[in-house]
This record gives sequence, C-alpha cells and structure tokens, in this order.
Amino acid sequence: MPLPITSKLDYKSALTYIGQFIDYERSPDFARQARFYNLNRISQLLDLLGNPHDRLKVIHVAGSKGKGSTAAIIASVLTHAGYKTGLFTSPHLITPRERCRIDNELIAEAEVAYYIDKLKPAIEAVSASEFGRVSFFEIYTALAFTYFADKATDFAVIEVGLGGRLDATNVVSPVTTVITQIGLEHTTILGETYAQIAGEKAEIIKQGCPVALAPQHAEARAVIEKVAVERNAPIVQVKNFIERDPEVSVSQSVRNSKGIPIAQQFDVETESESYSQLKLPLFGHHQYVNGTTAIAAIECLKQEGYKVSKDSVYAGFKHVQWHGRIQRVMSVPVVILDGAHSPVSMEALCRAIREYFCYTKAIFIVSIMKDKDLTEIGEIVSKIADSVIATQVSNNPRVLPAEAIQDAWSGICKQITNCPNTKEAITTGLSAASPTDLICVTGSLYLVGEALKHFNLEYE
Repeated sequence: MPLPITSKLDYKSALTYIGQFIDYERSPDFARQARFYNLNRISQLLDLLGNPHDRLKVIHVAGSKGKGSTAAIIASVLTHAGYKTGLFTSPHLITPRERCRIDNELIAEAEVAYYIDKLKPAIEAVSASEFGRVSFFEIYTALAFTYFADKATDFAVIEVGLGGRLDATNVVSPVTTVITQIGLEHTTILGETYAQIAGEKAEIIKQGCPVALAPQHAEARAVIEKVAVERNAPIVQVKNFIERDPEVSVSQSVRNSKGIPIAQQFDVETESESYSQLKLPLFGHHQYVNGTTAIAAIECLKQEGYKVSKDSVYAGFKHVQWHGRIQRVMSVPVVILDGAHSPVSMEALCRAIREYFCYTKAIFIVSIMKDKDLTEIGEIVSKIADSVIATQVSNNPRVLPAEAIQDAWSGICKQITNCPNTKEAITTGLSAASPTDLICVTGSLYLVGEALKHFNLEYE
C-alpha cells in the first residue's frame, strides 16, 4: 500500500504519542501491573481496525529463552525461501522500528507516523472504554498486524511479549506455534514452577495447529503435551537432538582467516530432511537449541504444505542477523555484547565465551534490572570475570543503581568498581584492557542498546 504524501504526525510526534501509554517493559512495578493483562483491549482495538491479524499467516513464538533468536532464524529462512516475511519482536535495542520489519528491513519512520495516525482514533476509543487505557505493547502489536496485513506479507513471525495466555499477541490463529525452552523467569507473574509457567506458554497452542517444541524440563513438557493432545495439535521436534555434555562440543567453531569465530556449525535431522554442517552466526549451545527449534518450525510448515527448500534453510541460517547476542563489536581487544539477564542465560553466555574466545583477562561491564536474581547472576559472573564494572542504563525505572550491584557483588567478584554512566563505563573498560583481553557488556538488552549506540552500530 503506498504511503500518503502527508500525515498529521511526523515520526517524533508519533513516538511522543505512544510514550504517553504505559510501558510494562520498563515499569518498576512490573509484577503488580500484570493484573491488568487481558485480551479485551487488544481485541477491541483490532476489531475497530478491521481485524488485520485475521489476514495473516502467523508463526507464533513463545518461551522463556531464545524466542527472539528463534523467531529471527525462522523469518530469515522464510525470506530466503522467497516469502515476504514480517517479524515482530520486543524489546528494541536502539529504535522502536526494530520491533516491526519485513524481510529484515525495519519499518520506515514515515510508515510508523502513518500507522500511528491511522490507529489513533481506535486507540482513543478503546482507552476511553470500560476496558481501560491501552498499553505501549498493545499499540505496537496492533501496528505490526496492520502493517503486515497492508503489505500483504506471506508470513508473519510473531514473538510473544510475556507469557502467552494473556499476551496481546495471543489473538492470532496461527499456522504454526513454537515454544522455545521454558525456564523459571517472571515467576511473580507466570507462576513459580515449570508446570505453572508452561501452562501460561501452552495457551498459544490452537486447535489442530502444529507445535514446534524445543527440548523441555520434564514438568514443562508434560503440561505442553497434555494441552497439545487436548487440542489435537501435533508436536514436532528434530530427531537426535544432542543434549549438552560439558565435555563434548555439539558444534564446530567456524573461524575467519584471522582466527576470529564467525559462526558455529552443526548437523540437524528431521523426519523428512537431513541438514549437514548448518552454519549459524550466533554462538553458544543455546543458539544450537534455538536453531534446532527453528528447523522444527520449518518442518511444521512443510507438513502443512508450504514449500521451503533445503537451500533456503542453509541460506537463512547463514545470513540471519540478530543483534546483541554474543555480538562482537571489536577485535582488539575483543568486545562482545550480550543481553543475558537471568542466571540461565548468563551461564550460557559464560560457557560460550570460554568455548569460542581466546583471551588473557575478562572484564565484565554489567547493568541489571531490579526484578532479576542479582546474587545468583553475580556468582556465575565471578567464575569468569577478572574484574567487573557495574553500571546502569539511563532513563529506566526498573534498573538497579550501579552501587547496588557493587555492594551485592563485593564479596563475590575478585575486583568490582562502579561507573553509573554507560559510556564512561565502556571507556573505562577499554582503557583498562590489554589487546589480548576480552570485554563483555551484559546483564540487560537495554545496556546492549546503549553500547550499540556508543560503538555507532546503528541499523542503517
């Protein structure tokens, strides 16, 4: 659909308008606000917009870990298979435009302004109703659905924001659902056990719709299987998945002529296909898990009659782009950025650093949100970090003060200082590092976003 020549809003004023609505992602009262989650507002909003989500072929992705990476890999494969593919993810690292893209092209600023202008009457109407004021995430969800429908995408890969059952994205009728690995995260909102959390995630499963399933904790798997059976939804997994043995590497490291790791390489087998030496430029065993889950999703689509060639799978894996996940931004010294923010993801990050990178000392620059397990994360970091610089992202009410991290970790880490300003923290780390050292900026995707800006790594 061609853009109008003029719009009542420009990009900046569109973002200012959206900013008036509550952003649960940044709310310091994150858990308590969950009581306001429901599907009434988004359903009313979409109804006023003509239900654009009903015109989409959706791959719906939920899970505790790796759902963004898995969604990005699936979208990359479909794009390389020749399908016009939308991808909706959250949160964003640098610009809100990252949340909504087609064939890896971010939505344009003018298009954001146009669609917010288009959605505004419906947003105002629903906000004034008995269902209450819409949220930041609900607005972006409606924007994505409308944009993808207007652009006549062949597929829309939609990542769940939080949970599944009451997430704003859970109004779709997908062609495939995907559940990545489930962990004990957001326990105050989703439940304190694997079974309770899996129950929330499993609610994206729809009648007769195939489910691509990552390997799960036994409790979580039992719940998912029960729901899938009740809804006649076949479960698809890859064959011969290799569980992690700390002594055995699942994948091979692919390095360039300078010996710098650029990808991992592994084999995957399904009921209908065998993929040898798949190259994925995302590091760590957890990305191997995400890659195999993406393959299972592609298998679901093939079983539903959609054509996805073997070559497009290889190309989609090789060329996937997903920022802020063990992303190397400097080589001397090595500087990597990763959004690990839980004990499980931090453990995966530290394991991958040891496996893929050679270095003399490791310097960690860390910012953490208030609702995370600070002590356990610190104990994991202390096993690999020679020194830590605690910092804090700006303009985020959920962030822990740098001093609080230093106080909590002072008896755990070998050496820890604090520098509340992100840019100064990175500059300090670079000044302290020798050419053979490694600097890891981690603890929060919001910190990764600020670091990307510091290194001038904008999307364009």
